[in-house]
Amino acid sequence: MKSKLSTICVVACCVALVVSVGCKKNAGSRAGLVPGAGVVMYNGQPVADAEIEMRPASEDQINSVAVGRTDEAGKFTLMTDRPGDGALPGKYKTVVKKTKETIDGMTREEYQEKNGKDATFDKNKLKIESLVPEKYSDPINTPLEVEIPAKGDKNITITLED
Repeated sequence: MKSKLSTICVVACCVALVVSVGCKKNAGSRAGLVPGAGVVMYNGQPVADAEIEMRPASEDQINSVAVGRTDEAGKFTLMTDRPGDGALPGKYKTVVKKTKETIDGMTREEYQEKNGKDATFDKNKLKIESLVPEKYSDPINTPLEVEIPAKGDKNITITLED
């Protein structure tokens, strides 16, 4: 009886190990994601180093926020669970944020270079300036809406205007 119980425990552990290894292979991926990529333009110029956040426009797409960050050419690739995995098809309210932080008129890096890497600062002196119109940073009232089709879209153009 003891031998039979030991065998069952060993088999159960092996099955659990195989299942967990198989699950890890696809951990973080979500069925139905399609490619999503494009460019952000502001006043005819690409917007570098901006954050893109796409929030579902309908309640049917709960937990399907897709995000990205633009490169020097204003190009971005969306991700939902893992870098570059895309977005679920559907309509999204789209947020674009690009800010500049200054402390006493200097960037954080300049401030630390001048005052030491571990320098602290008065948080009241921290100024955060939006480098794109603020209407695009409000997830509820943003005028931007993007639709990701069932096959995805690698040529999304997000145009910001004053």
